[in-house]
Amino acid sequence: MLRLIASALVVLLPVSVAAQEAPGQDPSVLELRRARESSARRPIVHPAPPLDEAVREAERVSAENESAQRAEDLLREQRSSAANRRPDLDYDVTSGIQRRNLQRLR
Repeated sequence: MLRLIASALVVLLPVSVAAQEAPGQDPSVLELRRARESSARRPIVHPAPPLDEAVREAERVSAENESAQRAEDLLREQRSSAANRRPDLDYDVTSGIQRRNLQRLR
């Protein structure tokens, strides 16, 4: 009896596995077909923007960059001139020295 059940399972198991797969399809054939489909993808080509619109956009971006660069250059120049100024050559100091020298001459 046990042999009968075991032989029935051995016979029915491959039949049930084959029924779960797509009818008439071998799994290796499906993998080959899937590989062919993935390699045959077509590239996506976007339409080119109108030329005059692209030129206007490029000019606008260029003008923005130039104005930002000018502002940055002005700030850098102001910072460097304030940092490089010597306090002993300030107007008040030099005019005070000159006045003192003029008073000594009298």
